[in-house]
Amino acid sequence: MKESNLYFLWGKEHFLLDQQIKKIVEQVCERMGEEPEVLHFDSDEIDPRELREQLEFSPLFTLYRVAVIKRPYWLGKGKKRGNKSEDFIKVINDYLDSAPQGQTLILTADELEKTNPLVKRLSKEAQIIECKFPDARYFGKWVADEFAARDRACNAEVVKRLLNSGQDMYYLYNLIEKLCLQVEGRIINEKDIEEELSVRDEIKVFKLTDALLRRNLTGSLQAFHQLLEQGEHPLLFLNMTARQFASMAKVKAYQEQGHNNKKIAEITSMRDFMVKRFAESGSHFSWEEIQGCFELCLDIDFKIKNTSQDSVFLLETLIIEICTRK
Repeated sequence: MKESNLYFLWGKEHFLLDQQIKKIVEQVCERMGEEPEVLHFDSDEIDPRELREQLEFSPLFTLYRVAVIKRPYWLGKGKKRGNKSEDFIKVINDYLDSAPQGQTLILTADELEKTNPLVKRLSKEAQIIECKFPDARYFGKWVADEFAARDRACNAEVVKRLLNSGQDMYYLYNLIEKLCLQVEGRIINEKDIEEELSVRDEIKVFKLTDALLRRNLTGSLQAFHQLLEQGEHPLLFLNMTARQFASMAKVKAYQEQGHNNKKIAEITSMRDFMVKRFAESGSHFSWEEIQGCFELCLDIDFKIKNTSQDSVFLLETLIIEICTRK
């Protein structure tokens, strides 16, 4: 990839878009000899004036910056761009006209909308990279590498089943991670994934709830923002968090009654690996803390549905409370 300070990435496979962004940041780091500041803009939360001010970069504490604007609506078709689209497009055009130094700008979109005036300019001046779902050969290697990175292996039928599942790569990435925790001591086969493929929402938030139950603050926040980048609604995380804590509380209660993990799995109809995970997590939470988590979830659910408070901020607060409360 040639050096550039302007990129336009497009494609509906968000996992590959994020991997490409990571690659560009790494190249900037290698070229500059230090970590650049990476700034992500949410086009739904910022107005044209704020975007202009943010893009007018003046290095004070860092020598270089990478600015990322993901899937802004104003890169779409005319009728879908909304009232402020022209203002946003003018901001970017003015930015490009100023020949900015010390900053790389990355824009992404699901589609390459050639009728969009800004896309026309980007097609001439930016490095255009398409991130589409990989072909069978690339996908097979990716699956094998992901299992190998976790000291696991799968058979050819698993690769074929995942390829034909119709799921996005973020979903499949989280599914692979879940399978590697669930299956130990043998090669993962197609029977292992059939039941899991039908539980889409649970698999999507598995990485997040797993980190949360381990009180891993950094991992929880990273997984939460990854879900947001995939376009998931915050209420999905909130609902699944409450469900996971309910399951953990159930396992903890049966443990205290003297039941072993095998018996708890029979009583609750949970998978063995889930009982084991909830049993380990339950040791990190007192009953008072579990009750407090349910109260927090209820409070935040009410605020999201009945107030104008920012849902992302509320859920970040929930994550911090769960991971740090003693």
